[in-house]
Amino acid sequence: MNWEMALQQEGARWRAASSAGAQDVERLLRGTMARLGGSGLRAEEALALLGHLLEPLCGSSGAASAMATAARQCGGVSRRTWPRFVTSLSELIGSFCGLAAGQLVGQAGHSLEVA
Repeated sequence: MNWEMALQQEGARWRAASSAGAQDVERLLRGTMARLGGSGLRAEEALALLGHLLEPLCGSSGAASAMATAARQCGGVSRRTWPRFVTSLSELIGSFCGLAAGQLVGQAGHSLEVA
């Protein structure tokens, strides 16, 4: 699977559906999770994938800033800190891009297994 392209496509789907209702958001989340999934990624690879997902939602500067802030909040990004990083990132994205975007980031991030 080409992760970069897959995450860019998912981000674009979410951006296009920014005014979706609750049922549509849930459907989008289920579809996204069915199309995504990954294991054994290095932290750098997982960060790059999340960055590609975030860019269509909040722009490249917003994505980089949110990821840097979340990394600081959890003491860096590693296999051990990945779950806390994703939770922090999800909350940050949810606060300025909306709850659905935050849920997408959380679901996608927690589905990635960092080695």
